[in-house]
Amino acid sequence: MVSVALFGRFDTVIYMKSETGRVSLFTIVLGLILVGAVLVDPFHFSYYSISDALAGTATTTVTVLNTPPEWAVDAQEYIESSTSSPTNVGDNVVWIGTATDSNAEPYYLLLCKSSSTPTPNVSAAPVCGGGAGNQWGVSSLTAANVQATTTYTALVGDPESNPWFAWICDQNTANPKCNSVYKQGTGTSSSPFAVNHRPNFTVATDSSPANPGAVVTWNTTSSDPDSVGGADQVRLFVCKANDFATTTCGGGGTYCSSTLVGSAPSCTSTLATPLQDTNYTAFTYVIDNHNFAASGGAQATDTVVTVNNVAPTVDSSTILLEDPTSTSSPLTLSVAQGETTGFKVKFTAVDNNSCQNISAGNEIASATVNVYRSGITQALCETSGQYNANDCYPSAVSTSTWGITCSQDGGSCSGSSDPDATWTCTFPLWYVADPTDGVNATDSQHFAENWRASVRARDDNSATSSLTEISTGKELLGYLAYNLNTAAIGYGSYEPASGTPALAPTTTVSATGNVGLDLTLYGTDMCTTFPTCAATSTTSTVQMNYQHYATSGVAYGSGVSLAANPGAELEINILKTTVTSTPAFGSTYWGIQIPASITLAGDYTGQNTIIGITGEAQFW
Repeated sequence: MVSVALFGRFDTVIYMKSETGRVSLFTIVLGLILVGAVLVDPFHFSYYSISDALAGTATTTVTVLNTPPEWAVDAQEYIESSTSSPTNVGDNVVWIGTATDSNAEPYYLLLCKSSSTPTPNVSAAPVCGGGAGNQWGVSSLTAANVQATTTYTALVGDPESNPWFAWICDQNTANPKCNSVYKQGTGTSSSPFAVNHRPNFTVATDSSPANPGAVVTWNTTSSDPDSVGGADQVRLFVCKANDFATTTCGGGGTYCSSTLVGSAPSCTSTLATPLQDTNYTAFTYVIDNHNFAASGGAQATDTVVTVNNVAPTVDSSTILLEDPTSTSSPLTLSVAQGETTGFKVKFTAVDNNSCQNISAGNEIASATVNVYRSGITQALCETSGQYNANDCYPSAVSTSTWGITCSQDGGSCSGSSDPDATWTCTFPLWYVADPTDGVNATDSQHFAENWRASVRARDDNSATSSLTEISTGKELLGYLAYNLNTAAIGYGSYEPASGTPALAPTTTVSATGNVGLDLTLYGTDMCTTFPTCAATSTTSTVQMNYQHYATSGVAYGSGVSLAANPGAELEINILKTTVTSTPAFGSTYWGIQIPASITLAGDYTGQNTIIGITGEAQFW
């Protein structure tokens, strides 16, 4: 056997197999063993003539490490959180961003409070540099090229301005990596994010109690702690119900709202008229210039608006004095020696607490009405001691003395928004009430006056209006009424050519109306066959001229003969009655002479007519 020298050539072939974090290199070594051969040009890759050749392999390895993910879309705030549009405490700051990875591995979006390099984890989310306390948030594990999202809920203790630094880290199982470049967004969606804190609101008050129609002021102790980008301002809303939402009161309505101010906002509201006297809810709310509401403290406090009870009023132009028979006619008596009923005083009562009280009853509870002759005046017809059936009827007297009744007219009050209601008072007048008609002192003692009424309304809290007098009075007409108290004139028994030596009081007439009286007298002849007397008979008829009358007991012959002036007025001057229980009266004196020509004896009968007429007023 011949020994042969060995010559060789090495060609390297690389096979790449994808494995996590590793590339394997395989080198094939070709060894040429020449046995019994001639090596031809071994260093110039020539053809070899080889005999008996044998081949073998050797494996080589090297590890290529994981590379970090790359930013595909830079991180930014999903919703702007800036000084002009901050995130309210309790709301979320949201970040988004997208990463790619050369190994298509999933990744985390990590938001940190500082730029310190974060620490990736093999089987968990990465951690911000400095630890978890420096972290705003971290997303869930997100597939490469898919947008990641993370959030942070703003807290009361957070500063107004909060820098943020966004990182992306993959989840390589052997050697996880974070990109070395952090992002902070762009424009108004960039770092820092801003936190808006609630305003401070500790005190709310209103200026009530107040009258309907008055101005109520709400004052507050309120401010806002935020100052970055300019101090925040505050605004007050006062709602009628606890229904405030964002920037407005709900369906319950609004009392008032303020403008934005640095602190202590206030506002005013004019109360409605009418408005019932009770307590009303008034809820106060403060918001800042970002429409963020205060919480706790005085927020949604009911300051309670108290509306005062106010006295009603009566306008003189609404007072009417009416006769029972007609609203426009003068007052007219119609019952002799008694009371004429059905006179009315009507008026309108106005109450700024409305005509209906909080219990749905009448706000005006009662009325005082005084009726009087104008010469008496309002001031002298108010008390019970001033009552006089001739000229003054005050409500202060008992109803047994003067039976006036007052009530609110049904249907005249339509509800709590109605300020007024009409009332009607019905009353009687005695037959002695002074007349005011006529044109001079002969017609009536009070011709220059009229009858008036004054009204005072009282509400359910006993608040009363002023005593208000009617603007235009009414005349009370003279009422001629009388009563002949004597049914017969009995002269007695006389022989012919004899009779009463003097006139004697024989008939009386009472004044049962409101005027003084005179009389007119008429008579007839007297005979035994009355009423058919033979007027021409001198022996059986006592002619009426033999009857004389006078106002005093003058001697017969000094009086007035019935035949002298039939129907002539007798100035008896019966006074006007002034006491209801005792009518004034006057007596007529009568006398007679029997003519000497009378021969027929018997009972002679005739008839005298006595008519009352209104006397001259100066003699009443």
